Amino acid sequence: MKIGKLYKNNGYFWLLYPSKDIAAAAADAARCALGGSAAADYWRNRFNDVSHIESNSIFMLLEQDGKCYKVLTANGEIGWFYLADWCKKDIEEVNQ
Repeated sequence: MKIGKLYKNNGYFWLLYPSKDIAAAAADAARCALGGSAAADYWRNRFNDVSHIESNSIFMLLEQDGKCYKVLTANGEIGWFYLADWCKKDIEEVNQ
């Protein structure tokens, strides 16, 4: 993925965390791509400011640190998610 480019997630529901450290810790516990609002509610109760990217949503990559990605969503939310190798196929670049 390239900074400043637009991307779309095709099938997974991605949780966005307020920091890359929290994203990495949550990924270790939850294996990065989770489905359903119950998962988002769990992490919201555990950490403040957890949002999410719904399936088939567009977002812009702002920063990358290893497997942690900071993004800006179409709804104006900023957060970090962890992208494991096995789920990279879920995200594709949007041609501008």
